[in-house]
Amino acid sequence: MVTIPVRRLSTMLGAAVLVAAALVGPAAPARAAVACAVTYTANSWSTGFSATVRLTNLGDEWAGYTVQFTFTGGQQVTNLWNHSYSQSGAEVTARSASWSPPVRTGESVWLGFQGSHAGANPAPTNWRVNGVACAVTGEPPEVVAEPTAVSVPEGTSRSFTVRLSHPPAGQVTLQMGVRGTGIWAGPPMLLVFTPTNWSTPQGYGVMNAQDDDDVDDVAVFTLSVPGYTPDTVTFTQLDDDRVR
Repeated sequence: MVTIPVRRLSTMLGAAVLVAAALVGPAAPARAAVACAVTYTANSWSTGFSATVRLTNLGDEWAGYTVQFTFTGGQQVTNLWNHSYSQSGAEVTARSASWSPPVRTGESVWLGFQGSHAGANPAPTNWRVNGVACAVTGEPPEVVAEPTAVSVPEGTSRSFTVRLSHPPAGQVTLQMGVRGTGIWAGPPMLLVFTPTNWSTPQGYGVMNAQDDDDVDDVAVFTLSVPGYTPDTVTFTQLDDDRVR
């Protein structure tokens, strides 16, 4: 574990948590990787709209696929072509037909549907194919952490995951900075993203050390990759000496 002392003083560590390049093991055996890109266009009228979605396979071949996305404006799908679909609240799931041919690397498939709205028709979010997040055309590349706020009982550990919203041109290494108060520790490991694993969430655990005060310490981890909008994860200690 790498100790991250930030007690009573704001400190930035750059990439200090992720400096142990020698600890990176040999590459794992190759396995099927899902990666995708989405281009969404819509034409709206008073209370309805039609939408076209281009799904591009950036990973291994899809023998079949399930597409999921989330509406943010209360929209409802009224008709969807060539796929079976269901909607639960804002969440929509569409599945390819059993007779659909495989989608090879670099190939695209199209999803078309009609829907209703109540005056606003923002583009859906949270696009996924076979459970893996897709890059969305027109959106800036981002580092994506989940969750972004974590409560940690004193002396215990919690974790978060991180992925990229778009594929990098080559291998990139996540940089991590931290500021706040308290004593925190994390494993000396590199989180590396490539053009094939960029959308797969990678986990990182953080431990909060025991102390003698009754203050809920807070540490903010900033996660960055050059060319991507950074994200932050805020860890809040639940001090066991504090009367609540």
